[in-house]
Amino acid sequence: MTARLACALLLCLSLGLPATVSQRRLEGYSRRIWQTQDGLPEEPVQAFAQTPDGYLWIGTSGGLVRFDGAEMVVFNRENTPALRENSIFCLLVSKSGDLWIGTEGGGVVRYRSGTFRRFATEEGLSNGFVRSVLEDHSGQFWVGTDDGLFQLQGDRLARVDGRAGIPVVAVHDIREDRRGRLWVGGSSLLMLAGGRTVEYRLEGGSSARVKSILQTRDGVLWVGTVSGLERLNPDGTGSFNPVPEVSGTVRVLREDRDGALWIGTIGEGIFIYQAGRFTRLRAPGYLPSDTVLSLLEDHEGNLWVGTQTGLMRLSTTPVSTFPLPGAAGSDFSTIYQDVDKSLWIASTRLYRFSGQTARPYRFAGPLAGIRIRNLFRDRTGTLWVGTDGHGLWRIDGSRSVQFTKRDGLINDFIRAIYQGRDGSIWIGTDEGVSRWRQGRFTNYGTEQGLCYFSIRTLTEDRNGDLWIGTERGVSRLHNNRFVQDAVVEQLQGERVWAIHEDPTGGLWLGTLGAGLFRWKDGKLTAYTRAQGLANNSIYHILEDPAGTFWMSGPNGISSVTRRDLERVAESPGARPAVTLYGISDGLETTQMHGGTEPAGCLAASGEVWFPSNKGPVRITPGHGTASTPPAAVIERIVADGRALPTSGRLELPPGGGKLEIQYSAIRLRSQERMRFRYKLEGFDTEWTEAFGRRLAFYTNLPHGHYRFRVAAYEMNAPANVAEAAVELDWKPHFYAMPWFLTLCVAAAAAAALGVHEFRLRQIHARFEGILEERNRVARELHDTIIQGCGGVSALLEASATLGDTDPGMKQGLLEGARTQIRSTIDEARRVVWDLRQSPATEGELCATVSRLAEQLSRESHIPIEFGATGKQRAVDHAIEHDLVMVAREALSNAVRHAAPTSVRLRLWFGALELKMQVHDDGRGFDPASSPANGHYGIIGMRERIEHLGGTFVLRSGPGEGTDVDVDVPLTKGSSTRTANGAGA
Repeated sequence: MTARLACALLLCLSLGLPATVSQRRLEGYSRRIWQTQDGLPEEPVQAFAQTPDGYLWIGTSGGLVRFDGAEMVVFNRENTPALRENSIFCLLVSKSGDLWIGTEGGGVVRYRSGTFRRFATEEGLSNGFVRSVLEDHSGQFWVGTDDGLFQLQGDRLARVDGRAGIPVVAVHDIREDRRGRLWVGGSSLLMLAGGRTVEYRLEGGSSARVKSILQTRDGVLWVGTVSGLERLNPDGTGSFNPVPEVSGTVRVLREDRDGALWIGTIGEGIFIYQAGRFTRLRAPGYLPSDTVLSLLEDHEGNLWVGTQTGLMRLSTTPVSTFPLPGAAGSDFSTIYQDVDKSLWIASTRLYRFSGQTARPYRFAGPLAGIRIRNLFRDRTGTLWVGTDGHGLWRIDGSRSVQFTKRDGLINDFIRAIYQGRDGSIWIGTDEGVSRWRQGRFTNYGTEQGLCYFSIRTLTEDRNGDLWIGTERGVSRLHNNRFVQDAVVEQLQGERVWAIHEDPTGGLWLGTLGAGLFRWKDGKLTAYTRAQGLANNSIYHILEDPAGTFWMSGPNGISSVTRRDLERVAESPGARPAVTLYGISDGLETTQMHGGTEPAGCLAASGEVWFPSNKGPVRITPGHGTASTPPAAVIERIVADGRALPTSGRLELPPGGGKLEIQYSAIRLRSQERMRFRYKLEGFDTEWTEAFGRRLAFYTNLPHGHYRFRVAAYEMNAPANVAEAAVELDWKPHFYAMPWFLTLCVAAAAAAALGVHEFRLRQIHARFEGILEERNRVARELHDTIIQGCGGVSALLEASATLGDTDPGMKQGLLEGARTQIRSTIDEARRVVWDLRQSPATEGELCATVSRLAEQLSRESHIPIEFGATGKQRAVDHAIEHDLVMVAREALSNAVRHAAPTSVRLRLWFGALELKMQVHDDGRGFDPASSPANGHYGIIGMRERIEHLGGTFVLRSGPGEGTDVDVDVPLTKGSSTRTANGAGA
């Protein structure tokens, strides 16, 4: 890189110019400066290092900076506990790729695999001001401080100076020469080799404190001191000799890949030594500051200069910008190469550029004070000059003629001048197009069919049609008539600033904002950033003999081969190789010009020229740097607001599915050329073209396994792709786990089965309820109506047997039958009432049973004794009713079928239960062998008691009488009172 730089400087010297080039611009190199507003924590840049991954590490007085070419990440005492001090004085990358950081007061820090570790007093370091760190050929680490030289032994630092013949030294720099000897410079200059120590005396004596040491590839040992620069012969013999050409304190020494020695000084700028000659760079013309603190040449060939007031990068570039003396930035500028190979540059003033110099030019006569927009020389040698409001001038030799609206010109503000095949001169203006032929003008405006009045460009195609680019579309003039075709229709409303016809007949139209269009064989093809263009705004199009398109735009100049663009039309997925000349080529503050023709030209030498607000920009094709694949990196991963590591296989806990991934590419020079695409495998089906954006964002991602891939490439080499990837396992919520889903299915099935079984139980319960109700009705009918009817029947039969023998008794039996019928009817009504609703009040069991016993005793003339013991309770009506019915059935059976002499009925009230016993001394029967014979009294009694949850026991035998024992539970919470016995 610097061979060319040195040659340019030596050229200055050979021309008799001073070695100091502070006011000279070096051609072929671009520079860019970063200061605090660009991301530096503080402007003094004291050290550089580049790790194997490509990152540039910058040591500043305000912290450590990691730089990928686009973004600066700062590490300091606020975010990195291992950095106790922000001021970084030296940096070293070890053979293993570790970064060693020497701080001013905070010891030495090692950075390995994303982790910082500090070595300080606890590890044996007695002074925290670390000025130099070195790893020698054997892998041994040396640390130099303001108070001593130390050697790393395991995880401990052992002091070396002040023992074994090594004098105490304050160390500022440590270097190893090609013979393996260790040079230590600071308060003195020491050489350590084979167990012996040699102390060298320098020209400055005790005041010549050493600041830097370097052995160049020719074997010369250079030592920078506070008094200047000294050197030792390659053979190592003799003494150090001062270098008189270098003045000031030499802070840093570096040799670049071309063998040039760069010498950074305090207050005196940079000296460059090559081929026995010294040259010099100074501020403010080139350096940010004359105090140079650090130097580094990176893997890409860029030279980094750390100064007191910022960081500067020097890079080779085929781009050169030539400032115009006395010209301020204007809203338009044109550039045109005349037949004598000189360039006309129309800006705020008119310039003639020849060789390497632009000089103001003034036409004689009335044109001298007029602002000129553009110039054009026709095939007869006549020069046409377009002006800003003063019409068109025709200069033929010494004769000049002015044409304005008074002479037939459509407008006096000239935008473009073009000569057709028939020799006609076409003039595009702010109000339409004029054609000058055979001494007269023909005008074309919107009244004649022109799409818009403001003209930007003119081109005649091979068929003789004139294409006119305007601020609102394109017009095509065919045989003096405007025609409407597909391209005119589709570009309606677009700002067409550039039109170019290629050798194959393809017509290329550049627009502002809509990209590039190709019209060929009746088909219109669009090219935008999505197809790989550098910008969607195109000011001017040039094509060189090799078929390369050169296009200017707001973000610089780009080049692409026509064949690549045609390949995109044939295969939409293809990407053209587009080279952008922008920030990295020194055009970061340069605004290209367009909209007035000619906005660029191809010189006969093959150079490409475009106008800009900083002067004409020249590109020398073929001098670009080769492109190597950039290093793609994943900078940051945030899932649901939580930062994660950026490598390995990551397991993410259940969350909301929000994922943010920041990525980048390590390219220390051409970040504006970087393009990205990314894909989240497992979610995305296609790659997402991110262009220059460096963030991928996803929301509502479902759980699962994903692999995020990002591909980085430069526009000029889309096939050289670097990729970075990370795998993510996003765990599901418990409700999305297979076991939970299985459990849910099982629970749903169980619920369905439960509902089904519950429904079956309901049906069965209803059916059983119906059966129970039927049985209850049967019991009620048996115990009321049937019993009553049986009684009536017995009375009627008794009345019939009397005949007329005893009318009084007969009448009494009939009255008893009538009474029994009324009672039976009342019982039947009560049964119906009980079937329809439950009673709201509870009856009194003892009184009811007592009355029942008295009635049956009276009717049957059989004594029935009733008694009750215990605390009588008010019994639930349902219990009372069933007990009364059981008592009636048992008493009725006894008096009608057993022929007893006496019947006894007893009630026992307990705390939780009620017992009832009916005993008769009648004939008895065998319960096991006695059939029902259509009588259901015993069955009904048993069902009633079991329905109440009680027990029913019947004991009887032939000639032994009958006992009916009943035991039923009482309802809880019943009120109690003392029972009164009763008998009949």
